[in-house]
Amino acid sequence: MVFSNFVMQTLQHQTVGQEYAVDAVTRAITLAYAGLRRRGNMLGVLLFIGPAGSGKTHMARTLARLLTGSEHTMLYVNCQQLDPATDPLASFEGQLKAAKNRAAAGVDSLPMFNLIVFEEIDKSTDAFRDELALAFDCGSIALPGGVFSLSNSFAILVSDLARKKADQLIGRTIGFFLDGETASERSRRQAVALEEVDQSLGPRLVSRIDEIVVFERLSQQDMITLLERELSEIERYLAGSCIGFIIEHDAKTFLIKEGLDDLNHGARQITRVVRNHLEFPIADLMLSKCLVPGTTVTVRHEPSRSFLNFEIMVPCIAGSSVAGT
Repeated sequence: MVFSNFVMQTLQHQTVGQEYAVDAVTRAITLAYAGLRRRGNMLGVLLFIGPAGSGKTHMARTLARLLTGSEHTMLYVNCQQLDPATDPLASFEGQLKAAKNRAAAGVDSLPMFNLIVFEEIDKSTDAFRDELALAFDCGSIALPGGVFSLSNSFAILVSDLARKKADQLIGRTIGFFLDGETASERSRRQAVALEEVDQSLGPRLVSRIDEIVVFERLSQQDMITLLERELSEIERYLAGSCIGFIIEHDAKTFLIKEGLDDLNHGARQITRVVRNHLEFPIADLMLSKCLVPGTTVTVRHEPSRSFLNFEIMVPCIAGSSVAGT
């Protein structure tokens, strides 16, 4: 299989509603690994921008698994937690050491990571962004405790820049959009986002970015697809314990409606809804020994109720079954 097709298919399988982002990331990965777009010893610098819950950090985790087989090679840095009152580089080093302790206890030197995610890069200080720009040129960053190498690593800068401004211009809410988006709206919003990038991050850092990847809002259909994936994971997990799982259409409709109640958190909201309304009750039933191998749980929803109903079918020795709730 052609390398770029392998990357694209992997990202498409793990990502919903982000065709533009998948194409842009596939292009950047292919160029980097071919050696055509390397900056010093680094593989590349990508900027992910888009609404909260559109899959930016999820895409980074998928990349880590794709490139190295494990998320442990990904370093997650929350730029909002870097202390501007002291030295942001010292705060950065503190996050590095915490990650080192989690990933490889007992290693004295600063850890190596193949993918470094700088979450909320627009919340960092100008001084820190200038240090990053220099580090991307040199392939390493000088910290108080030693030199941290960026060799053979991707850096991903993540931000929801221009989220409110772009949405105000086209009169939409953030997170999900329900009515579709025209090509002219998309083009306009992306242009606003790119303009905001220059103003917020500064030309020095922006000039070091190899690819700016704009993530789209998720549609209602995208959310339904995400829900189906979550349900498939639950079914697969229960099947591993020889427990059947049936969820009725009215229960799915209820979960989708609950997911659309909070448009500000995109895909994260559907994950919360599934966890609270579905996974928690199932876990409780399993720990209470109500769900055991051989049983089947059917999930339904009754109108006007704010919760789901769980019916457990227990097979009898003679082949009939007994229902319980």
